[in-house]
Amino acid sequence: MLHDVSMWVVNLIAKLGYAGIFGGMGLQATGFVPLPSEVMMSFGGYLAQARSLELWAVIAAGTLGDIAGALVAYAIGYYGGRPLLERFGKLVFVRPADLERIERWSNKFGSRAVLICRLLPGIRAFASLPAGVTRMHVAVFTGFTAAGSLIWCTAFASLGFALGKNWSELDPFVRRFAVLLIILVVVAIGIWIWTHFRAEKQAAKA
Repeated sequence: MLHDVSMWVVNLIAKLGYAGIFGGMGLQATGFVPLPSEVMMSFGGYLAQARSLELWAVIAAGTLGDIAGALVAYAIGYYGGRPLLERFGKLVFVRPADLERIERWSNKFGSRAVLICRLLPGIRAFASLPAGVTRMHVAVFTGFTAAGSLIWCTAFASLGFALGKNWSELDPFVRRFAVLLIILVVVAIGIWIWTHFRAEKQAAKA
């Protein structure tokens, strides 16, 4: 299935060029559409090497699309996130006290977390919604998102440009790293849920 998604993305970019890169990067950056950004950018780099596109324009289209999609997710979190969490948070083990801790953590480390997440495959699209929920300043969010997106898009477009026809060899390596990161995140979430259950039981006994 992942191969089918990758081929669909490649065909989209081959037909639409810069618009396909912008649209695809925008969709994946929302966090709701699982499109492989590394495939899009490395294929765009290959097309630049083949002189079908310009490398600088590939990087610009990818970066701008990534920022646009991230801002959509940020807006969803900003305008609807906190009320939804306050009302239904217990269903996902998020209590009012947890939300306050998240806000304090975001105020202290949030901007750096956004930048770091934009540079990690597999989880890079998931920093925007929490940033909106915790009301990170939009200018700060946009600045760090732009920095991370520019680095990411430049790196993969340049690698695709350098590898030429062998650009697709990047995908298996990035995919393995992404799977490892996702496993670590799932384990961390499992530990977090277990500690919450334990805290709830101890509070009930007291």
